Amino acid sequence: MKQLLLVDDDALVMRSYRDRLSAHGFQVNTAASGSAAIAILRSARPDLVVLDLMMPDLSGVDVLRFIRSEPRLAATPVVVLTNTYMNDLGMQAAAIGIEKALLKAQCSPSALMASIDEILQHKPAPSAPAQMPAAPATSPSTPPIAPPPKVQPTQSGTPFAPRPTHPQTSAAAEPGAKASTDLLTHAPAICAELRKLFQVLAKLPPNGSEQQMRLQELYRKVHFLAGSAGQTKYAQLAQTATVFEALLYVLMDDPARIGPSVLRTLANLVDFVEFLFRHAGESRAGAPLSAQVLVVDDDPLSNRLMDSALRQAQLNPRSTEDPLVAWQWAHHEHFDLILLDVEMPVLNGFELCERLRAVPSYEKTPVIFVTVHSDFESRAKSSLSGGNDLIAKPILPMELAAKAVMHLLKSQMPA
Repeated sequence: MKQLLLVDDDALVMRSYRDRLSAHGFQVNTAASGSAAIAILRSARPDLVVLDLMMPDLSGVDVLRFIRSEPRLAATPVVVLTNTYMNDLGMQAAAIGIEKALLKAQCSPSALMASIDEILQHKPAPSAPAQMPAAPATSPSTPPIAPPPKVQPTQSGTPFAPRPTHPQTSAAAEPGAKASTDLLTHAPAICAELRKLFQVLAKLPPNGSEQQMRLQELYRKVHFLAGSAGQTKYAQLAQTATVFEALLYVLMDDPARIGPSVLRTLANLVDFVEFLFRHAGESRAGAPLSAQVLVVDDDPLSNRLMDSALRQAQLNPRSTEDPLVAWQWAHHEHFDLILLDVEMPVLNGFELCERLRAVPSYEKTPVIFVTVHSDFESRAKSSLSGGNDLIAKPILPMELAAKAVMHLLKSQMPA
């Protein structure tokens, strides 16, 4: 019997994978943290490791480095579960050596099982370990972080129920039907917990140990939601939770970036998750976002930074430093999202936005102002000129990616 090690700090997702793989005939051991995984690997030699890259104590990359640095483990096949928006982690893992990378938000237990079967059936006899880049072993010092608490449904609150568009079918007739129903059952409690955790975080002084602890608590809850939503038919919810998770992961590494702009974005994400739960029945079939984004900023460095952040979010930006050029482009091609700097020569961002709103095809296109001005007056001008949102400079790339994904998904929802 082939032995697998499944490493994931999301208890619900890990149980779902474990049960499916065990029923298929594998012996499955589990670890709920990177530290726990390394402790197991010091004495065990599994036939394959399934490794979540985004864990708060030791990342999956740290565990992968340990595997490749140990001669008896170096040839062990590793499948990583990654986040769409964390390209850097995926690239690090690929450079160290993996057999396959799967997007966690799109990875069902059946899809994972099929990938494992394919790898193990084609694996050559272990006569000599593969030559892998050596890396120093990581010695775990942080205790394992507990998996997210079980969420109990509440007895009150607005019901979060899908609006059926076709007759009911059995759970077996539709992939993800049971997972979708279970997630909606727990939606009121999930939303209440997210809001509570964010409100506590927002009131804390910056750069303290309690802020870091509360940030990890919020991350674990969103990490749990992203994994759970990825096994359902609610694609927009899964995409939102995934980029929310990625932003929190970045903030845990650099909590000094938590300022008014980031807190506003986190609050908007909490609101949007609740909105998506309420409109779950209107969710469209899952397809990766593929949007054209217009970026206008007379600062070339800022332009490049936004361009890179949007490409990391799998979007297609086109940037210019000249607002008049942007105005011409808008007449010859269609953009699904527009990012505007406020202070620009000849035509400032507010004025360009007003012009765009007068064009029928841009009446409802999301517009985000990117500016050093984040005070009330700027927010008021943003709203009056037809803007949808504001993000402060210096830009945190993952915050921009989160805002872009959120506004694009919102614009795709039925009116």
